[in-house]
Amino acid sequence: MMQSSGGKMVAKIKFEECLKDSPKFRAFLEEEEMVIDHLEQKLEKAIKMCTIAVDSGKEYVKNQSAFATSLWDLRSHFVEDSSAHNALGKIIHCLQEMNKFHTILLDQASRTVLKNLTSYVKQDIKEVKDFKHLFAKVSESLDTALTRNAQANKNRLAEVTEAANILSATTSCFRHTALDYVNFLVMLQSKKRPEILWTLLSYYQACNTFYHQGSDLCNDFEQFFKGLADDINDMRAESKALEKTMQNRHMSVSNFLDDKLETGSDNSKAPKQIEGYLFKRTSKGFKTWNRRWFYLCDNQLVYKKRSDGDVPTVMEEDLRICTVRPVNDSDRRFCFEVISPTKSAKTGKFNFHIFYSFVLFTCCRSHILQADSAEILQQWISALHKGIGAAINCGQLNKLDQLTPVGSLPGASNFKKINWEQFLKIPGNSLCCDCRHPEPRWASINLGITLCIACSGVHRSLGVHHSKVRSLTLDAWEPEIVKVMAELGNEIVNRVYEAQVDQSVVRATENCDSSIRENWIKMKYVEKRFVLPMDGAVDGRIDSANELSVPRPTARKWSVRKARRRPKNKSKEILKTCDEETGSTASGVSGDSSSSVLVIGKELSDNVCKEDFALSSDQESTGGEDNMLEDEDISTLNPNLLLYKSAGVHNLPVMCQAFASGASKTWTNPSDLNRTALHQAILSGSVMACEYLLLNGVPIDAVDDNGYTALHLATEKGCTPQAYLLLKHRAKHDVEAIDSKRPIDIAVDKANADIVTLLRLTKLHEEIGVEEQGNGESDTYNHVMRDFSQMAVNQPQQYS
Repeated sequence: MMQSSGGKMVAKIKFEECLKDSPKFRAFLEEEEMVIDHLEQKLEKAIKMCTIAVDSGKEYVKNQSAFATSLWDLRSHFVEDSSAHNALGKIIHCLQEMNKFHTILLDQASRTVLKNLTSYVKQDIKEVKDFKHLFAKVSESLDTALTRNAQANKNRLAEVTEAANILSATTSCFRHTALDYVNFLVMLQSKKRPEILWTLLSYYQACNTFYHQGSDLCNDFEQFFKGLADDINDMRAESKALEKTMQNRHMSVSNFLDDKLETGSDNSKAPKQIEGYLFKRTSKGFKTWNRRWFYLCDNQLVYKKRSDGDVPTVMEEDLRICTVRPVNDSDRRFCFEVISPTKSAKTGKFNFHIFYSFVLFTCCRSHILQADSAEILQQWISALHKGIGAAINCGQLNKLDQLTPVGSLPGASNFKKINWEQFLKIPGNSLCCDCRHPEPRWASINLGITLCIACSGVHRSLGVHHSKVRSLTLDAWEPEIVKVMAELGNEIVNRVYEAQVDQSVVRATENCDSSIRENWIKMKYVEKRFVLPMDGAVDGRIDSANELSVPRPTARKWSVRKARRRPKNKSKEILKTCDEETGSTASGVSGDSSSSVLVIGKELSDNVCKEDFALSSDQESTGGEDNMLEDEDISTLNPNLLLYKSAGVHNLPVMCQAFASGASKTWTNPSDLNRTALHQAILSGSVMACEYLLLNGVPIDAVDDNGYTALHLATEKGCTPQAYLLLKHRAKHDVEAIDSKRPIDIAVDKANADIVTLLRLTKLHEEIGVEEQGNGESDTYNHVMRDFSQMAVNQPQQYS
C-alpha cells in the first residue's frame, strides 16, 4: 500500500499484512477510514458553502439586473438631455455586461466546483463506504468459520473436513476482499489531490477570465469615462455658478423694471421681436377681457394661454396686410388695435401706404389689446410697426430659408451616421462567427468578424496580437475600420479559418461549455488548425476564401485580381485562365493555349452592399478593377508574397487568407527594394488595405532600400487620407531617408498643403506634449484630425 511523502507515493501497508489480517492491517484500515470521514466532512462543508455562494451570487445578479432596469427607467428622465442620456446608456450597458460576466463565472463555479466535488463525495467516497460494509460481512464470516473449525470434534472426520473446507473458502474470499478494500482506500486517497486541485484550478482560471473581461471592458471605456468625469466637474462648476447667480435672483425684479423704463424712454431701442402679456378683448359675446402671452413669430402675431404649453393661437397670419394704432376712445387705459382685411390677401408685393388707405375706408376686422403701462404700449406699437415693415420688404424670405435643406448649401457637410445594426447585414454577421449565437453585439476589428459576449471574452484572452475586440453598440467606429469590416465579414473569414474542419472536432455552439468554446477559438485562430495549407494547391485547393479550383500543376503562373466593389457580371467565372478569356495572360501579354494563369481573388459579389445596406466599403472606387499585378511564376507562390501582392490590389479576403496561411508581418520583398506589404498598400492608394495591415500588426515604420517609410511613400504620392491614417497610428514623421529627406521635405517639395498641415500639426502636438497642453490645443488637434478622417470618407474617389 502507498502513502504520500513530499509529493511522492511511498509504501504504507504491505500486502502480506492484508493477507495475514494482522493488527497492523486493522489499524491501517481504521486510520484510513477516519481520514476519509474527515475528508468527506470537509468536502461537504466546502460544497455547502459553494452552493450558498452560487445561490447568493445568482441573487446578486438578479438584483443587479433589476437595478440596471431601474436605471434604464431613470435614463428616460434625461431623454431631452442628450449628453446625460447617452452617458447613462453607456454606464448601464457596462454594468449589464459585467453582470453577464458574473453570470458566466457562477455557471463555471457550478460546472466545476459543485459538479466535481459532489461527484467525488457521492460516487467515489460512497463506493468506498459501500465496500466497507461488504468487507465487514466477509470478515465476520471468517471469524465464524474460524470458530467452527476450532470447535470441530477430531473424532468426527466428516465434521472436521467440512469445517476445514468452509474455512479455506472463507479465508480465500476474505483475502481477496481485503485486497480490494485496500485498493479502494488507496486509490481514493491517491485521486483526491489531483481531483480537488484541478477543480479549484479550473475555478481560479474562470475567476481570472472574469476579472480580465471586466478589466478589458473598463479599459475600452477608460477614455469615455475619463471625459465623463471632466464633464461632471464642468457640470458641478456650472451648478455652483448658477447657485451664485440664483442668490441674486431678487435683484432681477428691480433690473427688469429699470430695463422697461429705459426702453420706454427711448423708442429707438424698442426691439423688432417682442413678447409679453397683453389683455385681449373677445370679439363675440360679452366682450370679456382675457390675459394672454403674445409674441411675433415668422411674420405672424400669435398668443397662447399660460397653461397651453407649446400650442399657440395665430391671431394674424400675415403682418404685411395689417396695421396698428392706439385706441383713445376706450374706457380702459393703454389700449391699441391691430387691423386687417376680413379676407387674407394673396401672396405678392404690397405698397404699405396704399393698403393703409384701403384699411381706413373699407370693411376690416379689429383686435383690441391692452398693455400694462404706457411704456409697454409704446413698445408694442413700435415693434409691430417695424415688424410689419420688415415683412413687406422681405416677403417670404424667412419661409424660403426654412425650406432650404442645410445639406444643400455650399460648404455644408452631409455625413451619414452609421447604425451598428448595418454591420449585421454583412454576409454571415447576423450570427456569432464562432458559436453562431444570434444578434452578436461585439466585433474583432482586425479579423473583421462579429461575436457574441461569451466568444468576445475568449477573444480578449487571446491578446490583441490575435484579436482586437470592440463593442458594436458602445464604441466609436472610425470610418476606415468600418470599411475593413465591410470588406470581410463572418462568411468570408470562416471560409478561411474553417476551410477543413474534421468531423471529430467539437465545435463551439451557442450554449456550449466554456472550455469547449475556448478550445475551439484557440484551435481556430491561434493554432490555425483548420486553415487549408498553401500546398493544398497541389490537389486543386489553394484559397478557400476565394474558391480557387485550378490544380497547381496546370498553372504556370499566378496573379491576384484587384478587389471589385460592384460586380459587372454575376455569371462570370471566379477563376479564369488566359485561354478561357481572350487568349492573353492576366498581365495582358498574349500566350498560347497550353499556358495558364492562376488568378487569385474572387469578385466580392457576396459582399456587395444592397440598397438598404449603408456600410458600403467603397462604392465610388471602381476604376482599374480588372487590372492585376504582373504574373508570377507558380513556384514563387507562398503566404508572404501572396500578402504582398494582394495588398497591392487591396483584396482583403486574399490578405486574410495570406495571414491565416502564415504570412510574416515583417517580411520584405527582396525583389522590390525590400518593401513591406504596407508599402505596397500605400502604392495601391488603398486606405482600407493599410488599416487592415496596421490592425494586424504590420510594422508601420519599416524602411525600404531607399530608407523610405510608408509615410514617405504616402507623402510622395500625395495621398492625404493615407498620410492621416499613418499619423493616427503614431507613424514616425521625422525619419530621414538615404537622400536625407523626411516626409515634411517631400510634402513641401510637392506643395501638398494638406499633408504639410498634418505633419506640422503632429510635430507641434508632440513638442507641446499632451500633459502641457490646454484643453483648447488638444481639442483643436483632435478636431483637425477628425476633419481629415471625414475627408477620407467623403472623397472615396481618392482611395480604394
